[in-house]
This record gives sequence, structure tokens and C-alpha cells, in this order.
Amino acid sequence: MDQSQLTKIIRRRLNLGDSDWSIIEKNPKFQKLFQNAIEASKYRLVAEVIESKGCHSGHIVGQKLIFDNSGNLITKQNPDRVCSFLMPNLTVLINAFFENLMNGRNPNEVMFNTSGCFDTGPSCGGWGHVVVKMNAELIS
Repeated sequence: MDQSQLTKIIRRRLNLGDSDWSIIEKNPKFQKLFQNAIEASKYRLVAEVIESKGCHSGHIVGQKLIFDNSGNLITKQNPDRVCSFLMPNLTVLINAFFENLMNGRNPNEVMFNTSGCFDTGPSCGGWGHVVVKMNAELIS
């Protein structure tokens, strides 16, 4: 796939009219994104549970949450239950990885790639707490 084919796919996915697409197409930051998106498409983002205690959704150590390189949760590759209280902090990590991918950098150069859910655990009035570590993996 070349850059022209990729931009057609992106435009079709976004379902934007000519005037909106023209703004994106002419924007230098999106030109850079289009240049790097093909290489970025070789990756997926994986958030692995590295600590779990009292998780109401049942997340366990070793469990993986799989996202495409744009941050979309790949539902068929994930547990049946994914805790919504974990997602806001994962969004921050996904954005950092996405920025690296779309700028042509090593996606795993995110220094702070560990985060957790909003639940504070029993000592602070919650149920438990889950910690995940995110990495970008080449799709095999």
C-alpha cells in the first residue's frame, strides 16, 4: 500500500466532505502523519495487567488489552469485560504512543508507560486497583 491508497482509506473511514477533507489534506501535520502511517500500521498497542487486586471487572495479572495503532480497542482480541475506570488513563498512554508512531519515532520511547485505574482500593473507599504497562508490538 502506498501513501495515496492510505489517504483514500482514511478519508473513507472519516466520511468527510470535500471541504473538510481539503483542510486536513493541506495541513502540514497531517502530511507528516500520512507519511508515517504506513510504518505505524505495522504496530498494535498492548496494555498488560501487571498488578491486580480486588478488580470488580475481573482483570488479572498477565491479561492483555489490545488496541490498534490508532487506539481502537480490538474487541475480538480482548476480555469480555473491560473496566471503564481503566480506559481514561489508557487514553493518555495511547496518545503518547500514537504521537511517536505518527511522528516516525520509536513508539516504545514513551518513558512513563505504566498507569492504573481510577479505583483507589479498599483503604481509600474503593474496591481494588489495577496497574497496566503499555508497549507497542509489531503485528506478526
